Amino acid sequence: MAFFLTPQLQFELDETADLKSSVAKRLGIQQAAVLDCQIYRKSLDVRHKHPRFVMTLMLEVRGEAAVLRQLEKMKCVKSSPRIELPALDGVHSGRVCIIGAGPSGLFAALTLAHYGVAVDIFERGRDVKARTRDVAALMNRAVLDPESNICFGEGGAGTFSDGKLMTRTKSQYIPVILEQFVKFGADSSILYEAHPHIGTDRLSPILREMRAWLEAHGCAYHFETRVEDLWIESGRCRGICVNGEKIGYDAVFLCIGHSADDMFECLSRRGVAMASKPLAVGFRVEHPQALIDQIQYGRYARHPMLPPAEYAVRFNHERLPSVFSFCMCPGGTVVPSQTNADSRVVNGMSGSHRNGRYANAALVVQVGPEDFGSGPLDGLRWVRALERKAAVGCAPGFAPAQAMLDFLNGRMTSGKIKTTYSPGVQNADLRKLLPAKLCEAMCAALPVFDRQMHGFMTSDANFIGVESRTSSPVRILRNEQYQSVDVASLYPVGEGAGYAGGITSCALDGLNAALCYIGG
Repeated sequence: MAFFLTPQLQFELDETADLKSSVAKRLGIQQAAVLDCQIYRKSLDVRHKHPRFVMTLMLEVRGEAAVLRQLEKMKCVKSSPRIELPALDGVHSGRVCIIGAGPSGLFAALTLAHYGVAVDIFERGRDVKARTRDVAALMNRAVLDPESNICFGEGGAGTFSDGKLMTRTKSQYIPVILEQFVKFGADSSILYEAHPHIGTDRLSPILREMRAWLEAHGCAYHFETRVEDLWIESGRCRGICVNGEKIGYDAVFLCIGHSADDMFECLSRRGVAMASKPLAVGFRVEHPQALIDQIQYGRYARHPMLPPAEYAVRFNHERLPSVFSFCMCPGGTVVPSQTNADSRVVNGMSGSHRNGRYANAALVVQVGPEDFGSGPLDGLRWVRALERKAAVGCAPGFAPAQAMLDFLNGRMTSGKIKTTYSPGVQNADLRKLLPAKLCEAMCAALPVFDRQMHGFMTSDANFIGVESRTSSPVRILRNEQYQSVDVASLYPVGEGAGYAGGITSCALDGLNAALCYIGG
């Protein structure tokens, strides 16, 4: 027997019903020679409104010489070996503290536990079951728990999202990350889909399984425990301070996420090197999912083989800042993501089936130090002021909203806005919310997006504000060993540290930082 990877092959939608037969015919070999046919990579080409699946397949074939010659002729190649974590001798001693139970913290913990390192995870929020109740109270009754919400708690901000796993980061360990998710309950399709996602509804049980494995391997969770300070002496992080008590550790992994303002202020007081970084702010835009399907798929819009359609748009201009879509959620829901009652922040999420009536995405404008200043925390303070401004005049829990065409034409929306956002929205003039230059860029971008996706600019589309936590506005400076440049044994990791964005890249950052720690 032999294993081969095919080159990319295009298949019409109806050809995928019997994939083994279709691939054998395409390669010019007998179907009986194909013992197994597994999808290795899969994407959807929607150009020209004629959707086709593009696949690379892993084949197990009978090793007759004629079959092997035909596979070589078709440019099939022998499969590459599976990537695994490096093998190291012995069990590693010491104990590590991880602050934050988001993707970077959890995958740092998984990697450290794999090598026998004892780990304590400190999470200011609650476990995922209790946290889910808190999020329901926020969405249904506008009751915000500032310590347990869509940003804080087990799993981090990604728990109440689409569970997107796509990343632009290049790493040999991406399959390792995806296989871990499958091990703990994710669908195996994430191993090969071009745009893999788990879905909000499936993330909670995955997190519980992950916690059970970590606890069985010596990891201790400390929920509802806020780390108040870092214990730093003689240029080294010696541990943490909780409830006024110092707790010593061999290393501290700072996996705090993008919303831990108090920890950023703590780092500033402690003189830990940081810098501001560019970010993007704007709104969530909602369209009927059926409209997005029609724009992307044309006459194939209702084809049962096609998933709810996605999109990505971008506007670049020599004079205006860039505008782009981000975190697109097909069949999803717009959700409240503020961590303070006097602010309004929105995000998007969707379930594993993505079967809601509306699509949503962040539509955001790039901003940088020229907009908010060059101090390490200037961007953080600027964006928090914007979030407070978004709450002015809104009922408790309600978010400001405006029809897309009314925003474009500079008029108030008079009718009731249809939205998935709960508790509800309040009609507002969103042009008064963003600086004039950002509004000008957004208005210039919308007609361009409509040319890219005819029908995007419609009376059925609405803006909800503000989308302001697309990434951390702070970078905690670190060296090639993933340690702070001026505090040894302090590992700033993940999105809050300014080095990743999204579940997979954060998980990779945690894994790589752990490998650096293991390697000494």
